[in-house]
Amino acid sequence: MTKQMPQAKKLIIVKLGGSVITHKSSVPPKVNIANLTLIAKEIKDYTGKLILVLGGGAHGHQAAHSYGYSDVSTDKRQLIRGIPHIRHNMSILSLEVESILKANNLQSVILSPFSLVLLNDRIIESFAITSIQRTIDSGIIVILHGDVCFDNILGASILSGDTIAAYLAKRLKANALYMGTDVDGIFEGDPHLDSSAKLVPLIDQSNKEQILRMAGPSSATDVTGGMTKKLQELFWLSNSGIDIAIFNLQKKDVLSGLLRGRKVLCTRIAI
Repeated sequence: MTKQMPQAKKLIIVKLGGSVITHKSSVPPKVNIANLTLIAKEIKDYTGKLILVLGGGAHGHQAAHSYGYSDVSTDKRQLIRGIPHIRHNMSILSLEVESILKANNLQSVILSPFSLVLLNDRIIESFAITSIQRTIDSGIIVILHGDVCFDNILGASILSGDTIAAYLAKRLKANALYMGTDVDGIFEGDPHLDSSAKLVPLIDQSNKEQILRMAGPSSATDVTGGMTKKLQELFWLSNSGIDIAIFNLQKKDVLSGLLRGRKVLCTRIAI
């Protein structure tokens, strides 16, 4: 019988989807306090190392879109002009998340990717992880978020929460990466439009390409590529031994079940 690793020694990374933690179509941006309160309760009893990566949601995507980050022809100077606005919005979002965790007696520290990462044509060139490692080793939850970062080629570009989560899962040798969304996992159709769409419980080599073809973009303003890009980031972790799941962050007992190693409704990825 395989002996399970003690919870205290595990490192789990949880991506908090922007469509769940913010009201993504709200102008101006607003956080979803009810969902964030539920998330805080779901993680409250977890005693291992934990990194939370926030999607940009309304706060990040609307600001980035207004400065042309979704258009490859946008002038470098215009992209750089957008840095303060995007950073301001993401600072507000991350601080609101930290405040809700604190209200639930969860101690966390916000570390901004803007200060840690340099990009090269949208690809991570360097990512300083010492502060992240020391924080989780101290038993403190790390909060990171999708962000705008300086880019050697483009001047500035967007680093998505999905990319951060996958990159750190690999580099820090995480035990698990759980991607929280507003649906139960990956479906054969769009569950927002088709209530009969079937959940895909497992993605492996046998159905990987078919699932990628079916995946679509986000339904709201999104400068980071939607579900297709999310899956590509996760497939990059193939053969890593990391437990990967896409799950519904809005449902009670799902995230807490994953953290406890229980079977829950979700899509597992085993490439």
